[in-house]
Formats: sequence, structure tokens, C-alpha cells
Amino acid sequence: MNIKDMTLEQKIGQMIIAGFPSKEYDEHLDEIIKNKIGNVILFTRNVGGKKALAELNDKIQKNMLESTGIPAFITVDQEGGMVTRVYEGATVLPGNMAFGAAGESKAVLEEGKIIGEELRALGVNFDIAPVLDVNNNSKNPVIGVRSYGDKPEKVAEFGVNMIKGLQSMGVIATAKHFPGHGDTETDSHLALPLVPHTMDRLEKVELYPFKKAIENNVEAIMSAHVLFPSIESEKLPGTLSYKVLTGLLRTKLGFKGLIVTDCMEMNAIAEYYGTVNAAVMAVKAGADLICVSHHLNLQLGSLNAIKEAVLKGEISESRIDESVKRIISVKEKYNLFKKPYSDMNKIENIVGCKEHLSFAKGISERSITVVKDERNLLPVRNKNTMIISTEAVILTGADDAIKKKASFSEAVKEKLGGEAYTISLNPSKEESACLVDNARDKDLVIIGTYNASLNKGQAELVNEILKANSNVIVAALRNPYDINMFNKVSTYICAYEYTRLSVDSVIKVLSGEIKAQGVLPVEF
Repeated sequence: MNIKDMTLEQKIGQMIIAGFPSKEYDEHLDEIIKNKIGNVILFTRNVGGKKALAELNDKIQKNMLESTGIPAFITVDQEGGMVTRVYEGATVLPGNMAFGAAGESKAVLEEGKIIGEELRALGVNFDIAPVLDVNNNSKNPVIGVRSYGDKPEKVAEFGVNMIKGLQSMGVIATAKHFPGHGDTETDSHLALPLVPHTMDRLEKVELYPFKKAIENNVEAIMSAHVLFPSIESEKLPGTLSYKVLTGLLRTKLGFKGLIVTDCMEMNAIAEYYGTVNAAVMAVKAGADLICVSHHLNLQLGSLNAIKEAVLKGEISESRIDESVKRIISVKEKYNLFKKPYSDMNKIENIVGCKEHLSFAKGISERSITVVKDERNLLPVRNKNTMIISTEAVILTGADDAIKKKASFSEAVKEKLGGEAYTISLNPSKEESACLVDNARDKDLVIIGTYNASLNKGQAELVNEILKANSNVIVAALRNPYDINMFNKVSTYICAYEYTRLSVDSVIKVLSGEIKAQGVLPVEF
């Protein structure tokens, strides 16, 4: 494909990644493709069964080729754990922190190969993973267990293996969120975070995994909607900063691949700069691919605003050509111009196969971490037991949707007996008082917490129950930092995610069926 033969609309269209609302090829999709937008992003809302997903992706590519002559990047956030878009019929793998706790760097290479092989078979060619943020802030509401841990060397080692695994199977990997979203206390889906550290500190911690990813030929890097005042003195987040994207990432770090923005409809961008206006700003800053995940008017508005900026001379056409050359080069390198786009034989025999499921189960079981068991409450032998937990619910903008909700309390009751109670994410004092009364005469109370460090009602409930009954086991079903809220608990288990897979693994530790082998990947 020679870019000299492309119209300005075609070229700018190659720089947009757009989402759409349904599981079928709908009017929204048809409209973005007719308007020469060249790439799509899939969310849980778009994913039906595996055959339906493959058929949808094939239809997208067929129509994309007819409209633009160039196949699409079909992208997805398939991180594993709590951020998994493709569930039905595919292998759902543990998340990054679970792999970090299992301590198996080489297993992450295998994980990347499994995710890559399954995605490519389904017609997905671009994974917006792995997260290379170093989660060294226990109050981080959006990264947390999406990180491999709080040590930059470990995050780099595990992340590079994921990148190698994905790309070896023909799926583009994306290191995110540059220059680092790990030490924030704000979710950029909701507001505009800030990382105040000096450049020296950023070099040693936040930037280290990205440098290693670049050295190991990662194809894409996603920008963070985060302010970095030591790099950019203006109030511009990384996504909109020329100093961050071009000065630091392109020039200083020597990255030659694709710079992708995080979604431009997130509040950190939409509320402070406006999605459409920010799309132009991101191109000026050096971004190659502008992600607008939801609304058609904002997708077409971004396309038209960039075109208008070129026609007015605010952005040179040569600047557009730089990005389009990179985009088409990667599409050619990953054989996107070659059919078939999906592989029905692999969908039948590889996607969600026993070997892949067994691998996921093994990692999950080896990730479970018993931080302490001072009263020797493990394994559980008592029948006069009370089990309390929230349900798995969406906690961040990245979670998207939780398709397979798992009730920890009901699952433990089914396996070990006892009474099961489901609580709200932040139980009220009245709700807690009733549970505390019921806990007084129990031989054992098992509580599954779900980011209690950020949802204080859960922490207050645990502390009140501890006053009434000292035989308490807490299983942290997401962030491991919950223990900071109730450090007097005698038995504390970390599971790193609230999925059916991890719940089953915790139950095996509770029952004594398996011995916990996980090691904490973060410090409290």
C-alpha cells in the first residue's frame, strides 16, 4: 500500500481506533467504516460466542477492505484477570499480579502465546496489553492487581515475556500506560491524575519497564492520561504532551513503534480538554493511533477535526504521513493483508482447549498467598462457620463488565458448609451490626474482601467482627493491601482477583486440598 495513492481522509482514518455498541455488524460500524475510520476496539459488549466473534471480525475486515483497501487493527484489552474482554469459550487467564505472586516469569511467556494464539484465531490482531505500570501506591484505584508488582525489574521481566509471547503468535502487544500510571491515587477514567516525582525517580522506577519493552521490540505503547510536571510544565497529560510522546518516548528512548492513546472519552481528557479537541492535540504531540471507544459523533468529530487542522496548516500532512507509514508497516509485518483473518479449525480445537485451561488453573492455584495464619485456622475443619463477601462488581473504568460473577461466600458454603452472607461494597453500620451479632457464636468467620482498603465499610465490618470473634480468616479477593485496614486479623490470604477461577483456588487452600505457594509481589 503506497500512501501517495491515499486521500487525506483515508490517511487520517488509519489513525483512529473506534468502538461500537453491539455484538453484530451494526449501523455504527457501517458508518465508521464508510467514513474511512480504519481500526476498531472490542469490549465485552461486542463479544458473543467465539464463532460469533470470529464471524463479526471477518465481516469487519471484509467491509474495511472494500471501503479503505487496508485491513483493520482489531484491538482488545485482553490483560487477564479482572480486565478480560473475551470470555465465552476462550481461556480466561489469571491477571498480572497473580502471575507475579506465582513468581513464574517464564509462565508469562506461555501466557502470551496462549492469549496470542486464541486472539489471532478469533480474528483479533492487536492486544492492548500488558500493563507495565509499577504499582507502588496502595491507594491506586485503577491499576492495582493489573500490575505485576511494585518492583520495576520484576514488572519489566514479566512484561517483556508477555510481549514476546503475544508477538510470537502474530498479535501486536501494547505496553501501557506510558510514562507510568502506578503511583497515582486517581482513576484517569474519572479525573486527571498527577505523578509528582523527579525525573531521576521516573528513570529508576516508572520508565524502567518501558525501556526494557522498547529494547525487546514491543510494537505499540499506550499513553497515560496523567500529568507529569517534571517532564511537562504545562497542564498537559502524557497523551497530549509533545515533550512526553515525542521528546521523551520517540527521541530520548528511541521508540520507533506505534504510539496509541488511551481512550479519549475518559474523563481525564473529555472533561478537561474535550475529546475532539484533544484528538488534534494528541496528533500534534506525536500519537499515531487515537482511541475513541464509544460515541459515533466523537469518532467522526475527531476525524474531521484532525482533517481541519491539516487543511488549516496546524498539522502538516507530512506529520500525518509519518504515522500512516508506521501503521501500514505494522499491518504488513503482521500479515494483516493476508486472508483468512480468523481460523475456524483453531477456534474448534485450540481456543479454550483443555491444555490452556489447565495452564490457567495451575497458575491460579500457585498464586494464592497465605500472608499469615497465626492461630492455625487453616485448613478449615469447622462446620459452625459464617462466610461473608461482596459480589464481584465493576470497580474501575477498565473493568468494563463482569460477565461471570462469582459469589465467594456461596462457593465456600457449597464446598465447606456454613452460613453464607452477601454484603454490599460499602456495607452500612446497620448491615454490619446484624452480621457482627451473628458472628459472635461461630467457630470461624471467613470474610472475602474486595478492595476494602478503598471501600471503608468493608474494613469497618471486619474490625467489628474481630472484636466479637477472634477466629477470622480474611481472603482479599482483589488488591492485597486490604490488611492495612485490619492488621489484627490472624489469618490473611491474597487471591489477587475475584473470578470463578481464583475463588476455586482459594477454596482449595481453605480446605487443605492444596498448599498455598504464592509470594506477595508488593509490600504493604
